[in-house]
Amino acid sequence: MDAAWSAGDSPVVGVVDREGVASGAVEIDDTLESTVADASGTIVRGGLEAVLAAGPSIVVTAGEATLSAVARAGVERPVLPVGSVTGIKAVDRDHLPAALAATLDGDAVRRDRSVLDVTLDAAGDDTDDSPIRDRALFDVTLITDEPARISEYGVRSGDQFVSTFRADGVVTATPAGSHGYASAVDAPQLSNAVDAVAVAPIGPFLTQTRQWVLPADDLSFTVERDEGDVTLVVDGRAVGTVTVDSAVTISPAGTLPTLDVPAERLERE
Repeated sequence: MDAAWSAGDSPVVGVVDREGVASGAVEIDDTLESTVADASGTIVRGGLEAVLAAGPSIVVTAGEATLSAVARAGVERPVLPVGSVTGIKAVDRDHLPAALAATLDGDAVRRDRSVLDVTLDAAGDDTDDSPIRDRALFDVTLITDEPARISEYGVRSGDQFVSTFRADGVVTATPAGSHGYASAVDAPQLSNAVDAVAVAPIGPFLTQTRQWVLPADDLSFTVERDEGDVTLVVDGRAVGTVTVDSAVTISPAGTLPTLDVPAERLERE
């Protein structure tokens, strides 16, 4: 849903620092502080947990990794992305004061971005193996660790068999993620208005292997035959190993609201 958004009275602007990363953070200077003060607001800066504890009206993030972490946390407050973010409109760092002023004036538009639930569930007899659960804002990838070690992957959508194929891996992407890494392996690029995901093999053994647009609900991936370790990667983070007796299932996990600032507001002094 796309709609105008209002911060309300006395807004709290939460600026999330990515822990352990000194570079790429949002710099809070006098211009930014005065912009928030002009709207009778305050700025809170820190790690994600500390920012959320302050009850922010809006969350500011820098880069894809921090935005992905916010989506993983199930944040419901609108997010203003800053810096380089593939597939989601973000604000250039130099334009942040103008973008924040426009946002606090009620000129930003809220756009809901799809988020995926990801579960890696072992199907063997070892009851000590608990499922691995994660969330993806951009993409989910099963990838063979060693180059030239092709595995066989299976894809199912609900009760329907989709395909099996030999490849280096397989990627599924949200509309935002379909404009990133997935596009490099010829996955279909999706509009944010589409309630679906793009799926494509990575380095398929047969060049005519298809790509698909599938419902995000009850989508599953399996390793039918492996010639090396297969890693589950969620938004660029390795989260587990997929074996022939396990399955990766994907389902909708709601949305992350992001804010889109009109270009003409960014051009104002």
